Amino acid sequence: MRSSQHSNRIAGLDTVRAVAALSVVFAHLLGPSMPGISRYIFTGHPAVIAFFVVSGFCIHYPYRRQELRTAPFLAGRFLRIVPPSAVAFIMAQALGIRAYNPIDGFILWSVVCEAVYYCLYPLFLPAARRIGWPLIIAASVIASYGIAIGVGPDHYGNAKSYGPLLNWIVGLPAWLIGCYLAENFDRLKLAGNVWLWRAVTAATASVLYWATINTPAGFYLTMTPFSALAACWIMAEIRSAADRGPVKTLEAIGAACFSIYLVHIIAATAVEWLVTPPIVVCTLSLALVYPFYRWIEKPCHAAARRAKAKLEHLEVRRRLDEGVDFGAEKSL
Repeated sequence: MRSSQHSNRIAGLDTVRAVAALSVVFAHLLGPSMPGISRYIFTGHPAVIAFFVVSGFCIHYPYRRQELRTAPFLAGRFLRIVPPSAVAFIMAQALGIRAYNPIDGFILWSVVCEAVYYCLYPLFLPAARRIGWPLIIAASVIASYGIAIGVGPDHYGNAKSYGPLLNWIVGLPAWLIGCYLAENFDRLKLAGNVWLWRAVTAATASVLYWATINTPAGFYLTMTPFSALAACWIMAEIRSAADRGPVKTLEAIGAACFSIYLVHIIAATAVEWLVTPPIVVCTLSLALVYPFYRWIEKPCHAAARRAKAKLEHLEVRRRLDEGVDFGAEKSL
């Protein structure tokens, strides 16, 4: 498995992020204007589910064999997502996009889910070390379908019907599957090449999008099994990157995926004051993402790394002062 020389990024993951982010953008900005069944080519909700799997993988992978220090972990994660989300929220409100908020299930709903998962991970990790990820995933699947069936699937795949108190439960199996993938990545076997998994995942996402719009089988009934398929695609991308090298263009785009996700609707709203052809709006909106990434998200990443390192250093010093035996601790 290849990692970037200057970071902890795993090659191949940003390719997944790029494809998922662009799928969301194209679904929002191009899909409504596309004719017939072609409008189902690009999908939004399945792409977010793929993001959840990637998130679970990235969160758990560094802690498979090492201790989790809760305060540094949470500080690092929240500094990454909260300031950019807050800036995007303010921009959206300034442009009159009232639905751009954590309650109405438009864009920010998944950020709320991520925040909940980060808070729960310090509880999931010791539980998984005792009983294993499969049992936790099984419990989450029961809870997810309990909500989806009890409340009823949202026929249009909109997160609004579940609200911030329930959305995270519905999406939790996908995130935990990412944790399971990280835990077992080195021993899991996967048949087929990366192009097969790309094609199968994309085709399945489109079919499920069609089913959401045209049948009672909404996304909230189909996204848990889809998340298992997304995990296979993610594994195929990582192994392909390790064997043949990553897709450099997609890796570069994927590094800015959070900005793409947060800003594309905001940028499109501004662009549409000047031009209206969807392809032009989409192109200009993507171009306008870069300043947000460069001046908002990227500095937040750097601040998160510094804060996490500082808190870890302080905790190590505190434990040394208290006489904690790190060797004995690591052997537990």
